[in-house]
Amino acid sequence: MNRYRPLGPSQNFSTGHHRTKFRWSILIFAGLACLVPPKPLQARKTNQAVYEEPFDLAAGGASLTRASQEGILHANPALLPLGGAWLRWVGFELGLLGGSGGGSGSLVPEIDASNPLDVKAHVGQSFSLSFLNKNFGISVFDRVEIDLEGQKYGDGGLPAVELEVEAYAGGVVSFATRPLRWLSLGVTTKYLYAGEPVLQIPIADTERIDRLSSDPNALQDLISFGQGVGLDVGTLVFLQGKTFDFSFATKVDDVGDTKLEGRSPFKQTVSAGLGFALHGSTEVLHLSLDYRDILNVHDERLFKKVYAGARVMLRQMIGLAAGYYQGIPTVGIRLDLVLLKAGLTIYGRELGDFPGEKQRNLYYVYTGMGF
Repeated sequence: MNRYRPLGPSQNFSTGHHRTKFRWSILIFAGLACLVPPKPLQARKTNQAVYEEPFDLAAGGASLTRASQEGILHANPALLPLGGAWLRWVGFELGLLGGSGGGSGSLVPEIDASNPLDVKAHVGQSFSLSFLNKNFGISVFDRVEIDLEGQKYGDGGLPAVELEVEAYAGGVVSFATRPLRWLSLGVTTKYLYAGEPVLQIPIADTERIDRLSSDPNALQDLISFGQGVGLDVGTLVFLQGKTFDFSFATKVDDVGDTKLEGRSPFKQTVSAGLGFALHGSTEVLHLSLDYRDILNVHDERLFKKVYAGARVMLRQMIGLAAGYYQGIPTVGIRLDLVLLKAGLTIYGRELGDFPGEKQRNLYYVYTGMGF
């Protein structure tokens, strides 16, 4: 499997089979759509990429100046030319994640056993198939996450379950060049499928369930996806020393907005990042800080725009990472062997607007094969 190189980051083609796999991965939830029509279709994606590599998440999601394998194509294509090897990565990666609710800044779930509506669960899966060299990369991917939370609705406070789905898939192609020793430029073109329905399921209102289940359009609403073509561009200033490296990155996601048929576009987003690395011949410590959505087009609070993390690679085989992602601590470990990769990331996501409002504590297990 691809090694993590001290002087550059370690380092996905589209088939009908992959598209079918993605659709089936959410069809098991499709029957729920007949209970309540989705809320208005509008993009819920903000400054995060639609696909984030698990080890990068363990490092707080700060990936503009350092990313792993196929994560480069989504984080910053200008990272491709770094490192000495022509071939960065060819292979696949599969991940499963799950978790529940928790308090602000905590990785321990908080459950009120006296409240039968206190159900907070989050599950998902990801897949990528990729090829990357130092000037070119191609990948197909999918990521599906489902969040379930018990709540009350209506004047009578009837019990209900709210289901939020984030389903993304597509293909990306990246090109990069290094016109100067200290400057790298990259561009990513992408074809995306995106579905982000929010459903409220009344579990006690049988009359309403019967009425809504007769609506044949509801199922179609859930399994339909917006489709569109987008463009990302990135730059990287990389100053390399004998034992210390400095990097500064800029990135524009969804240049001119990525238009999605039938739903709101993904907005153009400008971000920047700083990176520092201390390295020897086989070990490296990398510290990174990203500030996403500098122009605040998504109108988010600061804690959702600042990402920070550290990662250590030992003998180019063992990776350790820690950081802060949306104000929540992250940790992770990765084994990078000759053909096999495996790892665990523990992190959190804030699905609300304030810290601790709708926090999910997640465990992400992944494996892959390639070189």
